[in-house]
Amino acid sequence: MIRKALAFSGRKTLLAILALLVIAGIGLVVYQTKIKNTSSSPQYPEYLSFAGNYVFTVPANYVVDDTARPGAELVYSGTLSAKTLEEVYTAGGISVEPVKDLADTNSKSFKSFVNDTFLPDIKANLSSDVEVKFAKVRGWDTAQVAVSKDGQPIRFYYLKNGQHPAVIVASRESGALKKIAQTLTDVETSDLATEPEPIKTLIRTTGQLIKDQKAREIYLSSTSELQAKNSEAELVSALRSAATYTKQNTTVNGGLYDGDGFSVTLIFGASTAKDAPPPTFGTLQFSKFEDLWKLNGLTLPSPTPPTEGANKKLP
Repeated sequence: MIRKALAFSGRKTLLAILALLVIAGIGLVVYQTKIKNTSSSPQYPEYLSFAGNYVFTVPANYVVDDTARPGAELVYSGTLSAKTLEEVYTAGGISVEPVKDLADTNSKSFKSFVNDTFLPDIKANLSSDVEVKFAKVRGWDTAQVAVSKDGQPIRFYYLKNGQHPAVIVASRESGALKKIAQTLTDVETSDLATEPEPIKTLIRTTGQLIKDQKAREIYLSSTSELQAKNSEAELVSALRSAATYTKQNTTVNGGLYDGDGFSVTLIFGASTAKDAPPPTFGTLQFSKFEDLWKLNGLTLPSPTPPTEGANKKLP
């Protein structure tokens, strides 16, 4: 039975409803990943970044959080207790984000950016003990930058050039980082090449229906399996309960694709203003039927105020 928060879900094989994780005063919505037993390429789950227009495979037993740092993803395993990005790296976490300062993505410009902009910044802020290796991977220019201090590794960067340059960052190179690096690709060259626009359109449409309290339209546009497990009256009640949050500005940074469905986190009321109240979260889950994406799962925030100090963003 649905009460304060809507848990509106269908297909059993779809990823589980995303949960709000409060760790050390930081509220994180995480994608729980479940790798399918398959040797075919690509491997799932995959994360698609709307901000960076890139796709990467999520390492086994890792989760992706795209709410703590706008425009970037944190990838980590197990329980993460961190108040700063430095603590994320120390705990074995990884970040992935676009390289926004690289205007021209040809080989010469990429190497110039790394040597003349990226490395000087690292040397000024972290350490002058830096080793860089350039290489070609699947036709793309890449750079591996290892940073040490007092003889100990403290940071590892993997930069990928291309239509949408990106950088992967960790305290040191690891198997999980290698997995992300090996699968990181521009969305145009991925198996999701044709999906971003239809999915974004559906997210915008569904988000507006939620904001406008259009329960019937949402219900009729959802999968029959979802309708069989939840009533329209329950959806009406959940929309009303969450109205305080859903009328706020809504942000979606990307989503997780598991080969069968696509899941995204809705961020309500995100703000960079000092002393702004913390955001709240919901989720949308979609399944594809006859080449059309349809809503197959929905959660909305409870009207209960979040725990004090929760949902803060990492600096």
